[in-house]
Amino acid sequence: WPMSASGTVQTNWTGTWHGTLQAYPEGEIGAGWNTTLEIGPYPMFDGSCTMWRGIFKENGTIKLTKDNRFCRGHGPDDLYFDNGGGGKIAVQWIHNVLVSPFKYNGVFVVASMRMREDILEEEILITGDNPAVQNVTVSIRAHSIHIKTMRRMSMSNSGEKSFRSPFLVIYALFFLRFGFLLHA
Repeated sequence: WPMSASGTVQTNWTGTWHGTLQAYPEGEIGAGWNTTLEIGPYPMFDGSCTMWRGIFKENGTIKLTKDNRFCRGHGPDDLYFDNGGGGKIAVQWIHNVLVSPFKYNGVFVVASMRMREDILEEEILITGDNPAVQNVTVSIRAHSIHIKTMRRMSMSNSGEKSFRSPFLVIYALFFLRFGFLLHA
């Protein structure tokens, strides 16, 4: 995992993480679900991908399992998530935050993940996707916000080629909420 800009912030996300999902407004799908996210080694070489796995449970019952790949295309700034069905979402580092904005069927989603000390935080904001008008401010309404705060439960083997984690879980929650899957 890349070091933070200051070099003092822990950025090694490798391991198994556990936490609880908060979703607002109250009653949103996923509120109170337990999440387990497995993150493998960061893809350091062009053309490499690793697994990104999230399991969501409500009252001990699995509600969602999402297996995806976190990939590096050409160069360290060409990062994306691949759902295996042809759907790809670009991601980028902005300072020490992994950010993934995307649009789908009338909504705009901004997912962000960061490490704060020994806590991995993920936030997903889902809004409407009103078209822009030149030189006019266009207001959009937020549909929901999903927040995960996770603690590492174990470390993965450093030789493992899988990268399992939570960022695409945000992506999965979005699709669960709206009842469709991303296809090419």
